[in-house]
Amino acid sequence: MLNPYATTSIASFPSSMVRRWGAVFCLLLCGFFLLIPYLPKNLGNEPNLLLLVGRLHPLVLHFPIVIILLTLLFLLIGNAVALFKHPLLILSMLMLGCISSVIAAFAGYLLVATADYSGELVNDHLWGGVLTGLGISLSTALYLYLIPHQNSKQAYLMYGALGATTLILGYTSHLGGTLTHGQEFLSEPLTALFPPEDVIEKPIEEMLLYEDLIHTILDAKCLNCHNENKTKGGLLMTSLENLLKAGESGKAAIVPGNPLESELMVRVHLPISADEHMPPEGKPGLTTDEIDVLAYWIENGALNDQKIDSLLDNPTIGNTIVGLLPAIRKSQQRMIVEKETFEKVHKELSVIATELGIDILPDKASDQLTFAMRMNFPPKPFSTKELLTLAPYFAYFSSVSLAASDISDDELFHIAKMENLQHLFIQKTRITGNGLPYLHALSKLETLNISFTPMEAGNALHLLEFPVLKKIYFFGTPVKKDVIEALQAYRPDLEIILEEGPLF
Repeated sequence: MLNPYATTSIASFPSSMVRRWGAVFCLLLCGFFLLIPYLPKNLGNEPNLLLLVGRLHPLVLHFPIVIILLTLLFLLIGNAVALFKHPLLILSMLMLGCISSVIAAFAGYLLVATADYSGELVNDHLWGGVLTGLGISLSTALYLYLIPHQNSKQAYLMYGALGATTLILGYTSHLGGTLTHGQEFLSEPLTALFPPEDVIEKPIEEMLLYEDLIHTILDAKCLNCHNENKTKGGLLMTSLENLLKAGESGKAAIVPGNPLESELMVRVHLPISADEHMPPEGKPGLTTDEIDVLAYWIENGALNDQKIDSLLDNPTIGNTIVGLLPAIRKSQQRMIVEKETFEKVHKELSVIATELGIDILPDKASDQLTFAMRMNFPPKPFSTKELLTLAPYFAYFSSVSLAASDISDDELFHIAKMENLQHLFIQKTRITGNGLPYLHALSKLETLNISFTPMEAGNALHLLEFPVLKKIYFFGTPVKKDVIEALQAYRPDLEIILEEGPLF
């Protein structure tokens, strides 16, 4: 039975007056939630206190999420253990859920109203928060109303309302994750686990050792540094023809019939700590089975047309190939999905770029499928509103140039959500350095250009906390030479360049 009041004596229930006023309070909360979408969306230019409260939204929203989910869980467990659905316990949790939802929803509204958030996704997320607040408030009111009516049919109303609230909560949370991490935040791992049906697997009798096995291994582990856009060491590994050519070392990656003379095999067998080890430290290396297959392929002539099924019974390499096939098929599917997703995002960003008057192109210098953004000249207005238009795609940016734009320290809060950002060019902007601590979260940021900004000397010290920053352009700022020398002394690994530097 789903009766939330069973096995509890009537003496355990709150008094009728408490229930009546509690229900009135919940209905008033419903009116508050319905009012939120119609409140003014612009509260001034610099409402710092309101902006501070708004930015608490990502912190406080976790409380109502946990409370709502725990309440439903307690009610379900309570069918077996009565203590879990004691009326005072459940009512307390429901009321906490109502109050925390009010705080989270109001903070969310302030974030929208003070930070120039806009767009359909933001509006849907706001309405999701409103409906979640309505749901928990109505669930609480139903619980208070149904306390004297201890029959299971009416109890279904309470479970239905709370269940619907949980579903809305889940969808709203998904929208919030999309705003913060990008459109593929949840769908990408699901797509990898359950590939689309139209990704057709190649029959094993048609699979070739080089094209389907060797090339897939190299694509996953080596091509991010040895492709048409980034040819590290002068070595291109996109085709067998290129593998047979010598790189800057003067040695060919592949010498058919001779693994010991093949530079590829020499590099993968070097100690991981060696500078010439391939792949470099910090990147996924080849497994023992992958190395064995590469060595066998090279030793037997590095053929382009050898079929896999002819090797399955080979006592030397057959079992190794069979063991690799599941991972190879998964890698092939993943690469297909990644490329299709990247092309889709590229089309969407091209439309947005045209509307905003900026350039967004694939970042040819990046190891990943990411984009570079830069301003056109003369630049069009670009500040928080325009930046947040790109929020669902933040994870796709590795290089961003906002030189001579309208951004200030406040916009660094949003730029800090570009988790894959490696290069940031914000010269000739209004950056004073107050927002630099936001950027400490960027674990991949290597280049920063803050030339010709009103950078304050004290704020420049925040640069000491950047985890992997390698190069910073510091020309034309008010920061004195002694401060720059102090920065250099504390971070001798940091290249401080007193030049205007590149625009992108």
